[in-house]
Amino acid sequence: MQGRSINLRDSHIRAVLLKDLKVRFPDKKHDLILQEFGCNAARIDVAVVNGALHGFEIKSDCDTLERLDSQISEYNRIFDFMTLVSGRKLLESAKKKIPDWWGLSLAVWTSDSVSIEEIRKPKMNVSLDSSSLAEMLWKSETIKYLRQCGFKTFSAKQPVDELRSEMVRLLPQHLIASEVRSAIKRRGGSGFEWLRTQRGGSSTTESTLYRPQYRQNLDWLLSLKSPDRHR
Repeated sequence: MQGRSINLRDSHIRAVLLKDLKVRFPDKKHDLILQEFGCNAARIDVAVVNGALHGFEIKSDCDTLERLDSQISEYNRIFDFMTLVSGRKLLESAKKKIPDWWGLSLAVWTSDSVSIEEIRKPKMNVSLDSSSLAEMLWKSETIKYLRQCGFKTFSAKQPVDELRSEMVRLLPQHLIASEVRSAIKRRGGSGFEWLRTQRGGSSTTESTLYRPQYRQNLDWLLSLKSPDRHR
């Protein structure tokens, strides 16, 4: 197949990306690879959870960059590392939009298969947002961790937003980030969305892992765990 005559779809790129990530992060006791990772107001295509959060956003030849600006804003708040994996059609336009610290990879047809070529490696994100990280914790997880850190006075009667604000005020960012990763691992994956309710400003959660389109990946997701350091 000629590269210029074939439009790469998300499914083409995703299959190769997941295969590559399983080779790159092979330790099932430490590395957790997730699809459709819910991260507050956005959802990233693939995430790796170990000693860091590494996000992989796919832009195929059939996509547009319409949502990329808002995705960048959300991903920059919580991911330690980010990589954009793009087809040739959107590569140059996407490259102009993404931050310099993001990694960039090109997906292309080679002969009769797809390959992903790394153009630049990702760098560590130095502008994580503690409040956005705290929002990824459930209310029960927030209370439990605050108590583990010696703050015993917090209770389930308090609004979740108040609890998160106190967490950000009391704890350094690296501890919040570490607890977020640990919580995701304990859940057996993410895909968890916060659903705002009007009942006293509380939050409930819904697991996308139990929706039909994600359930098929559950066995594979649960077979992968994560580490205390980023490779």
